[in-house]
Amino acid sequence: MKGKGLITFLSYIAIGLVAIALVLAKIFAALDLTSGLVNAMTLIAQVVAYSITAVFAFQYAKARKNIGWMIAFIVFVIIILVFLVLNFNI
Repeated sequence: MKGKGLITFLSYIAIGLVAIALVLAKIFAALDLTSGLVNAMTLIAQVVAYSITAVFAFQYAKARKNIGWMIAFIVFVIIILVFLVLNFNI
């Protein structure tokens, strides 16, 4: 599996994890329970989804002739990483 095939497979996995996490979250909420499993699945799905998006965004920024596009891309990725880490470690 190369390039586009890998990305489409990861997209499929991310969508599946999001769907399962949403269903489990609804079930656990109805039972007044919380689950680390749901949180973990949601985090994994987000990381996969953000990674896929970042790959395509990187390709876009790389194709531009102005270095500002790549600098903005790097800043955006750093912001996403910082907020992901802060959100899940509080």
